[in-house]
Amino acid sequence: MKRALITGVRRIGYHISRSLLESGWRVGVVYKGFREPVEKLREEFGNRVVGLAADLSLWEEGKRVVEEVVSLLGGVDAFLHLSSPYEATPLELLREEQVDLHFKPIAQAFLAIGKEVYPYMLQNSGSVKGRFVAFGDWATNTTPYRNYSAYFIAKGALHTAVKVLAKELAPHVLVNAIALGPTLKPPDIPENKWQEYINKTPLKRPVSIQDVVKLTHYLLEVESMTGEIITLDSGRHVAGECT
Repeated sequence: MKRALITGVRRIGYHISRSLLESGWRVGVVYKGFREPVEKLREEFGNRVVGLAADLSLWEEGKRVVEEVVSLLGGVDAFLHLSSPYEATPLELLREEQVDLHFKPIAQAFLAIGKEVYPYMLQNSGSVKGRFVAFGDWATNTTPYRNYSAYFIAKGALHTAVKVLAKELAPHVLVNAIALGPTLKPPDIPENKWQEYINKTPLKRPVSIQDVVKLTHYLLEVESMTGEIITLDSGRHVAGECT
């Protein structure tokens, strides 16, 4: 039975976690404050779900989370990093704490957890002993929009970390990422604003959560890809500039 460590389970991470559980995986889910999705998974899948409360802005929490997951699940085959604050940070009002709010749980935590989980993955059998899947943003490498500087700087660092760790952890651990476009409407975005985002995509529809799940499963099975950032955004990256 395969084992996954997953950070971030409120939205997209919930669907991915549920799909892995349906496929027979055991999962250790890291959350901060909002436990309801973990409880829903536990109600359906029982002790194959382990919930771990952690503040991923703290470097040492990465080490603790990995040690607890390894102890409870008996090892780790995959690390999926979805933890991602997303708050507006107009440049004229930007403060150090806003940069930390985004950079630490998005980019730093990926590096910290990755560093700690790698030696445990090396204990697994096979030529591919583990896989990382990070979740980035389509606009990071193309047309970042205004007023989200802290978020995009963090996501940019995450994209770079994927490439760095892909080289550092080869040949036995594969590191890839999915750069997502508009997928599930955040609760704080009005419906009309969300529809504006969708209308800017060439396909005029949000990214299918089923496609996200399928691509994640592929990256958890592929054997000859590492350091890759796959854009899944309903074509948004070819639509031109955004504000």
